[in-house]
Amino acid sequence: MTRASTSLWQRLHRRHSERGNQVLEVDRSFMSPKNLLSKRNEPKKVGRDKNFVATTEKIFAVLEAFSQHPHSAMSLEEITRSARFAKTTLHRLLYSMQKIGYVDQNQENGNYMLAQKFFELGRDALPYQRLTSLAKPFINALMLRFGESIHIGVLEDGLVTNIAVCASQHPYRIAGVVGDSNYAHSSAMGKCLLAFLSDSELDDIIRVHGLPKRASATITNRAQLMEELDKARRLLVATNICENMEGVVCVASPIFNHEGKAVAALSISGPAVRMEQGMENMKKEIKRVALRLSILLGHRPEKIEAATAATVNVSNT
Repeated sequence: MTRASTSLWQRLHRRHSERGNQVLEVDRSFMSPKNLLSKRNEPKKVGRDKNFVATTEKIFAVLEAFSQHPHSAMSLEEITRSARFAKTTLHRLLYSMQKIGYVDQNQENGNYMLAQKFFELGRDALPYQRLTSLAKPFINALMLRFGESIHIGVLEDGLVTNIAVCASQHPYRIAGVVGDSNYAHSSAMGKCLLAFLSDSELDDIIRVHGLPKRASATITNRAQLMEELDKARRLLVATNICENMEGVVCVASPIFNHEGKAVAALSISGPAVRMEQGMENMKKEIKRVALRLSILLGHRPEKIEAATAATVNVSNT
C-alpha cells in the first residue's frame, strides 16, 4: 500500500469514526436518565371516547340556553352565544327539535322557545321519581316498625297504581308490585285520592270503572262512598277493611305536592288478624309520615301538629 493510499484510507477511517462518535453521543443523550424521566412524566394522550355521542352535548347546551331565558323566546344568535357551538349546527338541531315537536318557532320574528310537548314529557313521571326517592327511607322504616307491607300509589286513569313497594318480611304478607293497579273505590289509597277530586272528576271515574264488588265488604253505593271520602278528607286517613280482598286490611293517608294537590297516597297493608291489633297507632304514624313527605315535596299546610313539626330526622320515623 502506497503512502498516498494509506493517507486516504486513514482520512476515510477518521471521518467514519467521527460520524460514529457523533451517533453514539446522540444515542447516549437520548438514553440519559433525565430524558427518560421526562418522557415518563409526559401526559398520555387520551383517546376519543367511542361511546360518547357528541350531539347529546349540543342538544343539552340548547336546553341550558333556554333555561337561562325561561320567560322569553330566544333568537338563533342568542342561543349561539349561550351554547357556544356553530350557528349552522344549532340551526339544524333546532330545526330537528321543532320537527319532532319539542321546540316552537315564532313565525313573525323567527325566535325559538320550548314547546308544550317538552314540558309534558316530565310533568307526570318526574314528580313520581322524586317522591319515590324521598320516600324510600321512610317506607323502609315503617315496614320495620310495623312489620307490614308499605305502598305508595297514584291515581292513573281512574285506577290506583303502585309506584313504590316495601314488602313485609312475614311469610304470609300482602304486597303488591310496582305498576300493579287496583280499583280506587275499594282501596284505602284510592279513597285518599278520590276524596280530593272535584265532583265532575269523580263522576267520570265512576262512569268509566263503576263501583264493582271486589269482596264482601266492598262499597258499591255512591252515597256511602261519598261518606267515606268526606271522612278521608277531614281526617286525612282512609281505611279498607276487607273491601278489596277478603281478610286484608289497609290504612292510608294522602301525600300533597307544593300546590296542595293530593298526588299520591301512602299505605300499610296486611292480614286483618295482625293489622287490627295496632290500627290506631298505624293511622297516626301513616298520617305523620305522609305529611312529612308532603312537606318535602313543598307542601305548606296551614296547621302542623307539634309532634310532626318536631320530627326532623328520618331515623325518627
